[in-house]
Amino acid sequence: MRAHALIAAALLLSFPALASADVATTRVLQQSLQRLQNAQRSGPAIPPTTLSGLQESLQMMTRDQVNPAIFQVDKAIFDARMAGLQEQRQSIHQQTGLSKLQQQVHSLTSQHQALQNEYARLRQQLASKTMTSAQTQHLQTEIQQQKQMLQAEEKHLASLAKQPPSSLNGISSSAAITSTSTTSLPAYGKALTVYAQVQAASDGVHVSMPADSLFGSDNRLSNDGEQRLQAISRILKQSNAHEILVRVAPQPLGANAATQRAEAILRNLRRNGVPDQSLALATGSGLAAGTAELLLVNASPTS
Repeated sequence: MRAHALIAAALLLSFPALASADVATTRVLQQSLQRLQNAQRSGPAIPPTTLSGLQESLQMMTRDQVNPAIFQVDKAIFDARMAGLQEQRQSIHQQTGLSKLQQQVHSLTSQHQALQNEYARLRQQLASKTMTSAQTQHLQTEIQQQKQMLQAEEKHLASLAKQPPSSLNGISSSAAITSTSTTSLPAYGKALTVYAQVQAASDGVHVSMPADSLFGSDNRLSNDGEQRLQAISRILKQSNAHEILVRVAPQPLGANAATQRAEAILRNLRRNGVPDQSLALATGSGLAAGTAELLLVNASPTS
């Protein structure tokens, strides 16, 4: 503030002709000086070159105040330089504002990119968890289904084991044990009597069942038939049979139907773990009508 007052005082003292100027001119000169002082106080520092030009214009206005025409020219120069200072300051202000805006845009862009990356990461995690959850749920469902099937099978087998052979579900009384003596059968043969008619002979052990107890209305195994063969398979795997011949008596639909049924039985035994090398198909000629048979060849009747 003192610096501004000193500048004004220096300008006035350096031109004593100010006293002889008219009141209007003096007022204009004072107003111009006040404008420069306000500009110095209200904004950033005026560049030295610009400040020097403004001070020079004030000196010329002070010197030429006694000549109204020249004074007006000096005032116009001063006004132009003040206008230039204002434009310069506005330009600086705009550049500063633009720079801040650019910084904000850059910051927002960085934040946006970071959010996009985080969003992608969270989506990946969600997809991974969803997939894992679905796989776990599917596995649990399969385990539960297998558990239920196993429990149902165990209950079914337990009920079959408690019933006399002649009253087994799905097996006619002719399929029950009618062998002359179960004491001549091997241990696995005695176990098979729960599910079929078993007889030891010179050519091996004959395991006979009604074909209708294994199949439905077509040549596909029924659910009861699959469960029966699954139980039989567990016993056959404990046998010492060198070869297991699968035979089905000729069907009313022809030899092809008997062959298809025999193949279905063989495939089921193979799926249930009976060694493939011991399984073979054989003709059903000589079997009683409606009979399916497994002939265990080279099986010791007393083992």
